[in-house]
Amino acid sequence: MIKITLFSFQKHKNLHIEEIEKEYIKRLSPFAQVQCVSKKKWSEDKGLPENIRKNAYVVGLYVEGRQYSSPVLAKHLEKLMNTGNSNFVFVIGASEGMPRRVNSQVDEKLSLSKLTFSHQLLRMFLLEAIYRSFDILHGSRYHK
Repeated sequence: MIKITLFSFQKHKNLHIEEIEKEYIKRLSPFAQVQCVSKKKWSEDKGLPENIRKNAYVVGLYVEGRQYSSPVLAKHLEKLMNTGNSNFVFVIGASEGMPRRVNSQVDEKLSLSKLTFSHQLLRMFLLEAIYRSFDILHGSRYHK
């Protein structure tokens, strides 16, 4: 089973967005085990906890990261899974940005948009994009 962790450096504050996240986590459950982890206090010198990044392919969310269309993101994830990756960690920085130490821990920089969004919205968008990718790979009708 694929394991996906969304790790953010701020806690959620919007219960409406949290409900939408729960819906996408539920939709993803046939394809992957998904968890959302938030760390409220952080410092520039601390990176990702070892238990989070151990044996994981780490994707950092950055405005300057690589952007994909939905079908291309699906193919990219499929390629990563076909090369033996089954544990993915997506890291979302705080309002102050990504902790400096995390920059050296990511395997890939991804951007969902050149626009800047709150970590709450970005996490919801990311869950939707991941769900859409799995839907595309499994030939379901959601993407159409």
